[in-house]
Amino acid sequence: MTLALLTIRDLYASMEQGNIGKLVIALDDGVWVYTAQCMGGNRRGREGILQQVPAFYRPGTGIKKNADHFVEQGSMIIVLGNIQITVPGASIGSMTFVDVWRFENGNISSVNFYYRDPEELYVYLEHFS
Repeated sequence: MTLALLTIRDLYASMEQGNIGKLVIALDDGVWVYTAQCMGGNRRGREGILQQVPAFYRPGTGIKKNADHFVEQGSMIIVLGNIQITVPGASIGSMTFVDVWRFENGNISSVNFYYRDPEELYVYLEHFS
């Protein structure tokens, strides 16, 4: 198991415990964040991740991101999982996601966030942010 894969596995475990500090440390200063426009669109810098990630790991929101599989391909780590939505009146209970993390010089240089239905997910995140 490479350092990149260990880093990403550790990051998801830390975020699950509410600690996003390790994520901030692992990011390159000029990290690129790619996501759907409704979820904030593409951005450069740590702020792009820090605007999105905490929403999935904040207690009491009824929205939780569960990483199920980690796949390593060169300097890229692909994380597949489900977002559990337990918001009262939610029309969906689970939504698949894929996060693609890229490393350069030991730091995270970019991340792509893919969601089955980003517009529907945004509605729930916006309601509880």
